[in-house]
Parts: sequence; structure tokens; C-alpha cells
Amino acid sequence: MSMPALRIDFVRQAGSRSPVALALLGLGVLAAAAAFIGAERAREEAARWEQKLEDTKRLARRALPSLVPEEAPTEDVARELRAANAVIEQLAAPWDTLFRDVEAAVSPDVALLTAQPDPKNRRVILSGEARDLAGLLTFIARLESSPGFEDAHLTRHEVRVNLPRRPIAFEVHASWLP
Repeated sequence: MSMPALRIDFVRQAGSRSPVALALLGLGVLAAAAAFIGAERAREEAARWEQKLEDTKRLARRALPSLVPEEAPTEDVARELRAANAVIEQLAAPWDTLFRDVEAAVSPDVALLTAQPDPKNRRVILSGEARDLAGLLTFIARLESSPGFEDAHLTRHEVRVNLPRRPIAFEVHASWLP
């Protein structure tokens, strides 16, 4: 048995290229260009993140301002702080509950003229006029029985004889419950 002779052409003519080979060559060039562009974008993104890291490190090394005052506050500042704290304390009081309980205690026989709450001491002074003594006593009893007040008592009253129908001017003090 004999084998057929092999013909090896080491020097092939450069004239004929197949369309498949050209298509593969074009795809290879496009793939290389896409890889190069992707690598460039990745390099830029890495540079941005490195810059952010450096900025963060620089900020971390920076000395922060102290929140503790260097010196004790002056008397004027201390007085202003006390006044501001008093205002905050007054604003934090449960005003809605206070006025709701007072309005629930008022009847058509009583006209409430002033309410002077003292949130710090939890006291309230109510003044007004009543048509008669029964209306005034009913108002005090209703105020005393409301959940927001205790120890309601009449501290001053005066029959206004010079006015028609002779109303009773009064002042009631009560403890205001939180």
C-alpha cells in the first residue's frame, strides 16, 4: 500500500481570499476596537473612584471644628438661653387639652373673659362673668370634674350691682394636670 503524495504549498498566491475569512477578519477588528473602548472607560471609571477615595481620605484627615465652646457663656448668653428654654417649655405644653377642657366646662350662663395659664407651675387662672351664682358654681363643678383639672376653687367674686342683670365677676384658680 502506498500513500498518496502530499502536496504542501508553502508559498501560496495572495490573490484569492474567501468572503468568510474577510468577514471573520472584520469581526475580529470590531471586537478588538470594542475591547479597547471598554478598557478605556474602565480606566476612566477607576480614576474617578480613586479621586473620590483620595478626597474622602483628605476630608477624614482634616481637623473638625470643636462643638464644645472654648469659654463659658457670658451672663447675657446664659440669660438668653434661659429665656429660650422657657419659651420652648411653654410651646411644648399641651395647650389643646387645656382649652378643650375649659371649653367643655363653660356653659351659656358663664362668659369666660381671660385664661392665664402657667405651664411651669401647672396652674391656670380663669376670670369671667356669670349670670347667677348657680351658673358660676356649675362652671366650677364641671371644671373640677374634667380630667385635665383638679383643685378648682373660687378665689374672687363680685356682684356687679351697677350693671343690668347684676352679673357676677369671678376668678377661679385650678391645677392643670399634664
